[in-house]
Amino acid sequence: MPTCEPIKILVTNQKGGVGKSTISANLAAYLAIQESLEVSLIDFDRQASSSHWTKKAPDIGIRVSQAEINYQSTGLALLSARANLRKYSSGAQISICDFTWTPAMSQDFMMDFDMVLIPSSSAKFEMASTEIFILEYVQKRMARLAANKQILIVVPSRVDQNYASQGAFTNLDFLANCFVAPPVHRTPEIDSYVYQDFFCVCSDKAVADNFSAFGRYIAQKISERKEAVKTLSISGPSINREISKKVSVLDDYRKRAKNLGFYGGAAMAELKQDSNPDTPQDASTKTSVGNRFVPGFLRKNQD
Repeated sequence: MPTCEPIKILVTNQKGGVGKSTISANLAAYLAIQESLEVSLIDFDRQASSSHWTKKAPDIGIRVSQAEINYQSTGLALLSARANLRKYSSGAQISICDFTWTPAMSQDFMMDFDMVLIPSSSAKFEMASTEIFILEYVQKRMARLAANKQILIVVPSRVDQNYASQGAFTNLDFLANCFVAPPVHRTPEIDSYVYQDFFCVCSDKAVADNFSAFGRYIAQKISERKEAVKTLSISGPSINREISKKVSVLDDYRKRAKNLGFYGGAAMAELKQDSNPDTPQDASTKTSVGNRFVPGFLRKNQD
């Protein structure tokens, strides 16, 4: 393939423990092994989980880099992140970045990517947090998103095998550039794979088939992105007014989230009920916590 700008994929969420590093390392492996692509994996996380996994597993030709960010100011953080992205993506066909999102980073950095993957568990609170994260980003960057046609993909992660995507993340349905990927199931005995093997070629057929289905979906989106890049215009299409109107619901989300005591994925200290959708709630917590309103998208039962 002739030298060209790599397709850049950001794997991020503001919450830890949703499988970002697992997805980053194993997606890099799938694209390198099954799609024969030259892949660069850039690990921005201090724990360096994805880079450690990829380095210690059998060498399949992935270029692995650990990148540091200067967080002395938002401006320096953005500059250093962009410098690392350019440096470690150079010469690759696909660049995958593992990054735990933080308010200390400008969302302009997110705009530097062709695709943004947002892993999320199936807990209703975390799904709502993921929706808010995406809607806030879309609202602030709507004109630029219309111009560059960036692809946003929610990845149901570490979910049970009987998980069904239908009916999940419905507040994102109207976004033409946002998709829900095939789920990545919770892997039994995951420690037997970490540093030893990659999901797509492991001996457990169920694990291999599940992750390969996810990998094929992302590979297809990469192909679609390559075609879309050919048609990008500097001016871009006009903003879709219907989307603009619908994304305004985020203003209401913000107000309600602040009243609840959480914002941007932080835990609600006063909201004591279990986030597991199978855990019953007391009726008094359906509509309020103390004297504060609980919006419908956070309720487990609708009246």
